[in-house]
Amino acid sequence: MNYKELQVANDLVKKIREIDFHLKMTERSLSDIRISVNSHVIFFDNKYKQKVDNALKRIKNELVEELKELGVTEV
Repeated sequence: MNYKELQVANDLVKKIREIDFHLKMTERSLSDIRISVNSHVIFFDNKYKQKVDNALKRIKNELVEELKELGVTEV
């Protein structure tokens, strides 16, 4: 793995950790979901929490696949 690939792998791991953190936080939360991009914010009722979490899990799985393509494996 070269330096550029290592940087990409580290960025992917960071994103995966952020998703894991979000999933842990929302697991116990009863509040609504808030998604923001820059200054734009959209709120979803708590009943959509599972759908948001499922979407994040799918994204996480894609990030893990990208890591595997770079030759990174789980220990």
